[in-house]
Amino acid sequence: MLVRKGNIAAPILCCFAVVALAAAENPPGVPPAPEQLDLTGDDLPRIPASRIVAELDSDRFHPMGRHLAPAMPGSKERGDWLGEQHPAGRTKLMEREWTSTGEAALRAEFLGVQGENVVLRLPDGNITLIPLLKLTNADSAFVKENHFEYHVAWQGWPTDAQVAVPVVEVKESIAAADAFVYTTAHFRFRSNVHLGTALMQDLAKVFELTYDLHTKSPFGILSKPKDDVFEARLFGTLQQYRAAGGPATSAGVYILKDRIFLAPLDFMGIKAGPDGYSKVSAARYDPSPIIHEITHMLTNDMLVNLPLWLNEGYAEYISSFQLEGGAFKVNKQDIKQGVLDRFVRDHEKQLSHGRIWSVKLNAAQRKDFLKGKFFPLFHVAKVLTMTDREWLSDPPASEPRRQTRPGSPPVTVAPPRSRISEGRISRLYRTAHLILYYFIQIEGEQGVRKFSRFLELNRRQLARYDQYLDDYKTFQEQVKEFMKLPGVTLLPDNRLQYPSNLSVPREPTPPCADPNRLKLAGIEALLDGETAAVVGRRIEDALRQDLGLDLQFANE
Repeated sequence: MLVRKGNIAAPILCCFAVVALAAAENPPGVPPAPEQLDLTGDDLPRIPASRIVAELDSDRFHPMGRHLAPAMPGSKERGDWLGEQHPAGRTKLMEREWTSTGEAALRAEFLGVQGENVVLRLPDGNITLIPLLKLTNADSAFVKENHFEYHVAWQGWPTDAQVAVPVVEVKESIAAADAFVYTTAHFRFRSNVHLGTALMQDLAKVFELTYDLHTKSPFGILSKPKDDVFEARLFGTLQQYRAAGGPATSAGVYILKDRIFLAPLDFMGIKAGPDGYSKVSAARYDPSPIIHEITHMLTNDMLVNLPLWLNEGYAEYISSFQLEGGAFKVNKQDIKQGVLDRFVRDHEKQLSHGRIWSVKLNAAQRKDFLKGKFFPLFHVAKVLTMTDREWLSDPPASEPRRQTRPGSPPVTVAPPRSRISEGRISRLYRTAHLILYYFIQIEGEQGVRKFSRFLELNRRQLARYDQYLDDYKTFQEQVKEFMKLPGVTLLPDNRLQYPSNLSVPREPTPPCADPNRLKLAGIEALLDGETAAVVGRRIEDALRQDLGLDLQFANE
């Protein structure tokens, strides 16, 4: 059987059912009784898990959040993550007893493998290395199962992350009358209007600054561009941008399947005039939507593998950094200020009913707003375990209702499950933003390490799923060959009848019970042995204290 969700074809456990009809032994001279194989359902197409990012509004990532992808837990069921009680005797995920040849056992946390050594953190915080060859069989098996490379702990944003980038070198070439190409160290811009190198130097600085910032970030650059440069297409008007595929509600979009960034100059601080294009006032240019999309481009591997809440939360976290004087401000207080600015901007947008620059709070209004109660965010525990489908879809507006038409019997009408509303997406984005802020800024090195493990475990599970899809394709081919054997007959009810002395191809076992939760594989590393409910409450309390805000958290 095949379950289709969006344009995803996902196999479930019982694709083929085999029912034995033969007796245990057959009398001499009597042919074996037939068996039957259920062939109900469609063929499973080959969809590499590394490319399972099928969506309602295919492959687009932008501030209004039109994307969809499947997700799943690793070895845990969702109920285990969401439970209120911490399982008895459970300890931190990577903390255990270690024994090496000739040494006493010690309790330490596994940090990864470095060369021929395992790296451990002792209870007093010190780091120690033990040769892999000296480990016991049990310890070696644990390392093999949980292997990931050790990296030097991320100690926070370095001071040079806020050093201004010098003038960006831009090379210009003209491909056609409406095709102008501008190339910098890491980006290639294709514009349908002539901008000139001077204007492009200023425009490209945001891109190169963001690239430089990501090289110093907790996760680095997680993308391999085509031809060694990242591609961007710029459009002279908003209408041209939309005609090229840009979503109507966006200021820019990253097209995942093409690995290309699209943006209208209208929203990049550039305007058309009688003498060509020029910059608008800095006070009327907000680069954060562009930085958000550049972050998606530079972390493409995260888009492919990890859930949307993490991708959007990280893009919001990076794009909330204040950009002043040609440099990002990355000290702790400035990053915290960027979070507060986002709450203010969300409120201004709400007051403006979506119109840009319609309402701006003055200093006194801003202060009063930050002292008050905010619109409720989502419970952190809910977002931590949220699939991409749950992220993208609003819940039903109401309970199913009875509807009666003249001359017809009453029928039950289910309320529509609409595409995600603007108010809901704003709450989701800000909640996801705060989750990333908590792990990176409040937990610091420990939180970054959890995310690194999450990424590693997630990649490992996706590799297993890729292998399963390959095995399943082979299984289908084996079934087709099996159908050609003598005595194998296709019955009218789409079942195969075959002699019991034949061996039916063995269906591979999927590595996950629910492919729709595949992107959440490895979430146990982020929860670090606790439930989502426990971790969520701790994060909510820590955010209130750190930001000094009266934050409210609720469900739908």
